[in-house]
Amino acid sequence: MDDPMWEGSGVTLAAPLDVDLTARPVGDGVFVRGRLRTTVRQACRRCLASVELEVDDVVDMLFDVLAEDEKEAEGEVYPLPARGDTLDLRDAVREQLLLLAPEFVLCTEECRGLCPTCGIDRNQDECNCVPVQAESPWDALKNVTFD
Repeated sequence: MDDPMWEGSGVTLAAPLDVDLTARPVGDGVFVRGRLRTTVRQACRRCLASVELEVDDVVDMLFDVLAEDEKEAEGEVYPLPARGDTLDLRDAVREQLLLLAPEFVLCTEECRGLCPTCGIDRNQDECNCVPVQAESPWDALKNVTFD
């Protein structure tokens, strides 16, 4: 959970990441299939309350040898090291978990969020702020009179 690979990802793990993968040779590459399980902690997009969500899904990853003129693989294909008998899955697992974690979460569907004027959590307290009406480019039409 505290591994530096999660720094800057925007995802906080609330539980250890359980990785259960199986690798098989496929042509010149390696096909990896398995399951990723953990709990992620994110902020509600309306009120910023901490929300924990379980992530449990099957992942498929293909590691293949890239031609020298290819700098990056496309899609779900990851570069396979030209030599060695060890496959480093850290970057691929990180990417897969980031794709599985929801981008935006809500604490509840009825979340009322924060007051944009005073910042109070409207789920816990009421505020007496008057909503500010934003100026509209159409406001100039209110002053137009017709004969």
